[in-house]
Amino acid sequence: MSNMKSASVREVQHQFARVLAWVARGEEVHVYRRKQLVAKLVPPGPAAIESPDFVGRARRVWGKRPRGKSLSQLASEARGTR
Repeated sequence: MSNMKSASVREVQHQFARVLAWVARGEEVHVYRRKQLVAKLVPPGPAAIESPDFVGRARRVWGKRPRGKSLSQLASEARGTR
């Protein structure tokens, strides 16, 4: 891959703006600790920019009008306690 860069964990910590600029230009950055790959920084894909369709997903799971409870109540219960 010609547009791939690599950086050490130390470089990422001390020169984050520069590493982030690489990613912003569309480059994939491999991050190494002691010559072992520990992370990949990749630019977001088109789907990452759009917000998720929560209502559409809820309707696919529970139908257009679930019986008894509103979609917000079902979603809250499915989420559980924090």
